[in-house]
Amino acid sequence: MTSGTQIYYTRCPAPTATGVGAGLGLLQKALRASGFQPNALQDVKDPDLRRHHFEHGISNLIREGGNIPAIWARSHGARTRLLGITWLDEIQAVVVRSDSPAKVIADLVTGRFAVPVSSGHRLDVAKISALRGIDQALGTVGAKLSDVTLVEIPHRTTAPGERGGEHFDDELAALEAGQVDAVWLKSAAGAAAMASGKVRPILRLDLQEDPLVRVNNGTPRTLTFHEAFIADHPEAVTAVLAAVKESVLSIGPDRHRLWGLLASETGQSAEDAESAFGNFATANLLPHLSEERLTALQHQADFLLREGFIPAPVDVRAWALDWAA
Repeated sequence: MTSGTQIYYTRCPAPTATGVGAGLGLLQKALRASGFQPNALQDVKDPDLRRHHFEHGISNLIREGGNIPAIWARSHGARTRLLGITWLDEIQAVVVRSDSPAKVIADLVTGRFAVPVSSGHRLDVAKISALRGIDQALGTVGAKLSDVTLVEIPHRTTAPGERGGEHFDDELAALEAGQVDAVWLKSAAGAAAMASGKVRPILRLDLQEDPLVRVNNGTPRTLTFHEAFIADHPEAVTAVLAAVKESVLSIGPDRHRLWGLLASETGQSAEDAESAFGNFATANLLPHLSEERLTALQHQADFLLREGFIPAPVDVRAWALDWAA
């Protein structure tokens, strides 16, 4: 059951429908109208609460963001349901030093790839995301993770649920120092790194025609609610979904405002947000359960199981709950 009238919402430092809804205030307005006191989990000081950004073990939480934590929580038995999926392709690339002799991804087979490793977290999303990106890149030339050398690089992260944009500073420092030959990066932070001129993209995964090659933690993103909250407050679920849809539709044409909001969400500049998410269309951030998005999410869940990152299979279609907002 929910805890009184308190409700938390959490999203990753990335473009999300709930992030737009919160930025415009429509998400909070909908929750208050449903009798709740909304709070961003990122503003909570209690680490036992903040960890549910990943674990989703409390019922009074709405989560949208990277799919790895959502799949991981479901695999570990969290009683969540998948109510929507968004798909916004963002810069996602394997980069080398600007003076590297490598020209194509095949030149990096048997090379050294940076793998960020964070301490103190049950779930190392940065590590898994990098491994997934490297695996996807190698797959375009018929290679696999076992064909390259994976070099672990200590990675500084914020605590679960805390504010702060993602970064690739540690991996890029290792690249500059010659400790590795290549780094996988993404999003606004990746756009900023490539704009620096110090690195050169050798493969842009986000430009690959096959959508399954573009699948990673941020593509697609998941919107999940707890089963108990859905059962106890169906009208609030409908109100939240309607509010985020209204938010995305209202801001879609206003690109200047959109880049400002996304910059705030990602912790980067508006210019880097525009560069990273330049392919934005309103439909990208409208959560729904299309067959293409469900297939992509299942592709991700199967990878996580195959590589041993989750303990049990996740049937995405059984997890999904089609809900009319």
